[in-house]
Parts: sequence; structure tokens; C-alpha cells
Amino acid sequence: MANDAATSLEQLGRDAARKIAGEDAVQEVEVVPGYDFDRQVYYFSFLIDQDRSLQRAGLLRSRLVQRLRDELIARNDAHFPVIAILSRADWDNRASA
Repeated sequence: MANDAATSLEQLGRDAARKIAGEDAVQEVEVVPGYDFDRQVYYFSFLIDQDRSLQRAGLLRSRLVQRLRDELIARNDAHFPVIAILSRADWDNRASA
């Protein structure tokens, strides 16, 4: 994925998460393209401070998927968003997994 596209997707994820979780809750966003059951997906990973989030984790995840899906459809992008909300420890260890 080109760097500009990755930056655009990360900004899309950050904007969506801030609207749903709250401005101060979103700390990091990472997007990786891939395939899941022969369907093109974007794996969105979020580091969100759950203590500052305006939503519970399950509701946050479902609202993020819907908002990101709507935004991707508006861009004529057929990828499906797959969401992971990580703790600080999980975020720091994600590259070593």
C-alpha cells in the first residue's frame, strides 16, 4: 500500500474513532490491508484509552465498523474494515507477535 494511501486510511480511522470515542480517547491508529475469507479487508488497529472513551468497548467496535464501512463505500473502496482495539501493552507488543 502506498504511503499516501496508508496515511489517508489512518486519518480516516482516527477521525472516525474521535467522533465515536471522543477527541482525547484516541492515541494511535494503524491500518494494514489484507484478505479475510477471500474478501479484501483493512485491518484497523486502535489504541484507545477506554477510561476516556464515550462508548463501551463492544458498542465502540460496532459503531467504528459501521462508520468506517460507510466512509469506504463513499470512496468507492470495496475493502471491509476489521477492527482491533488494543491496550497499551498489546499495542507495544503487536509487531513482535
